[in-house]
Amino acid sequence: MNDFFVTVVVRIREDAAAGLLLGCLQTDPIESSVTLAELGVDSLSRMALLTALMHLTDQYTPDTAFTEGQTPCAIVEQVAAMVGPG
Repeated sequence: MNDFFVTVVVRIREDAAAGLLLGCLQTDPIESSVTLAELGVDSLSRMALLTALMHLTDQYTPDTAFTEGQTPCAIVEQVAAMVGPG
């Protein structure tokens, strides 16, 4: 698992613990093959996740960038591609 993935997962856990994200993200392990929908992430939580990722990466992320059918791994890969090497 690379450092960027760990950083994103830690941020998701922090936001979930603060009550900013709904669904199973707060307590369940985040499996790379489980979709956001299967984790119980609704549209409001998805927007909170997008906002957190924008703050984490200092990159604008359109609200259409991620869908409920994507996995956390796919999201991290997409964000890493937007941020670039580093």
